[in-house]
Amino acid sequence: MVTEVNQSQRGASTIMSTDDLKLEQLETKAAEFRGKRTTLFEQVNKWRDEREKLNESSHKIREEALKHKEERDRINARVAEVKAELQPLFEQLDEKRKKLAGIEEEINNNYREIPKKRKIERDLNSIEWTVMTTPTREMLDREQDFFNRANELRKRLNGFKKPPKREEATLEATAETKATEMEIRNIRDEMNQLREQSQQHHETMLLLFKKAEEEREKANQAHAKFVENITEIKSIDEQLDAVMLEIRGIRSGLKAEELREEEKKKEKLNAHLESLRQEALRKMEAGEKLTFEDLKFIYGEDDSDEDESDEDLISKIK
Repeated sequence: MVTEVNQSQRGASTIMSTDDLKLEQLETKAAEFRGKRTTLFEQVNKWRDEREKLNESSHKIREEALKHKEERDRINARVAEVKAELQPLFEQLDEKRKKLAGIEEEINNNYREIPKKRKIERDLNSIEWTVMTTPTREMLDREQDFFNRANELRKRLNGFKKPPKREEATLEATAETKATEMEIRNIRDEMNQLREQSQQHHETMLLLFKKAEEEREKANQAHAKFVENITEIKSIDEQLDAVMLEIRGIRSGLKAEELREEEKKKEKLNAHLESLRQEALRKMEAGEKLTFEDLKFIYGEDDSDEDESDEDLISKIK
């Protein structure tokens, strides 16, 4: 009897030593998981802060770009106003140029009559010279003819207009034309200056929008890292929960059969949940109406609330 008791005690001691060793291994594993979890939480906070900083930077740069856009649009509106002022001036310039051209044409037409006038003057001078140099007795029969011819030539000479001087005739029209041309030139210079300013604002706006987009893309990458670490923490939590469950089982003296039964239940539950998930996926592919529970099975319960903050996500896995 004593021998049997001693053997029984040695067996119990062996079993206890095995359990202690297993418990020590599990606790070491749990500590490793907790260490990884702490490191990942540091990464979560780092990427969250980086994302917020980049989003703020992108927002400020975009606001600056919008200011340049507003200024560009204001200048373009002013260009349109100035351009509208040009049309009446072009019409006035056209009228003044036509007026000046008419005056010059009239002057040229008058000057074209000069050769005719000079011929008449030569004919009149010739008649007067003939009368003066011809003896009187020879002029008796021809005097009246010469007199009539001379009178006719004088009348024709009086019919010619005196050609006005070019400077006097065109001074006013030319001055008006030049004044209008100068006004148009000044307005065009103003338009060119405004267009240069508008182009500068436009180019700056494009550069700032590009930079804001680059910052936003970096923020998206930081957010992806944030989500990646959150997901990894969840995975570690699941593994840690399994280890802690086993530790609690050993500590509370659970039998191996009870642990296996619990594992089977867990596998059965997981299989049931996967079945529900597959059914939800089938409904989604078939275009059937999905319930809120279906969406939870497809996308996961924690991801179903898009308004959930980072702090909520972190607090759920702590």
